[in-house]
Amino acid sequence: MIMKTRILLSALLILIFGLLSGAGTAYANEEDVLKTLSYKLPVTRNGVTVTKVATPFWQSEYPGPVIDVRSKKSGTMTVQAYQSLRKLDSPVACTIKHGIYHPWSKTKNSVIHYYTITPVEDYKALKKAKLEEYTIHAGDIITNVVYLSEGFCKGNLKNRQIEFTCSALQENQRDFQLLGKAENGSRPEQWLYVKCEEGHKAFIQDTALLNTNGVKKGSLSNTGKSALDFLFKTYP
Repeated sequence: MIMKTRILLSALLILIFGLLSGAGTAYANEEDVLKTLSYKLPVTRNGVTVTKVATPFWQSEYPGPVIDVRSKKSGTMTVQAYQSLRKLDSPVACTIKHGIYHPWSKTKNSVIHYYTITPVEDYKALKKAKLEEYTIHAGDIITNVVYLSEGFCKGNLKNRQIEFTCSALQENQRDFQLLGKAENGSRPEQWLYVKCEEGHKAFIQDTALLNTNGVKKGSLSNTGKSALDFLFKTYP
């Protein structure tokens, strides 16, 4: 119920935004977000390995950037990517299709998945409590909490995914305890997992692709989605 209500409110806001701005854009693939479980993985940067959380989507009400890889012209472009995003020590050449690269893009491109890498955020229930419509028991651990949009977060509880307002968990120290230390100042990383024309698969960070010669930053209107697409889409 919470999710459907949020989708409708988001759709109305997006429609208004599109009409006012002239962008006529925005579409959130909420079903895919609901089906995905975030997971922990070791990430090495500058010789230091820490545990992070990987989630197969980009966060925010309006995720960005929109990356325009010579979308006006058919063809391919060779970029530098990596065999793994965990440790950036295996660069590979990767030829990708021209197109708009963004989670909302309707154009054909080479993306398999979009990923966000964020700090670990786990919470333990200190006593029996309600978290939105969920009953949380004392000792339950809500793992891999990540931000979605519109003030909502999601986390894993006993191998299932739950969604809730972020403040209901993060600001309720009476019922929930943050495990470990908060990793302040760590910026999320956004990655694209792509199928290379050479036959292998690889990862490229959004900033690296955007800084590639011949690639430019687009706008949400380039994705091909409209506010009406989002408003009148049927959800289960």
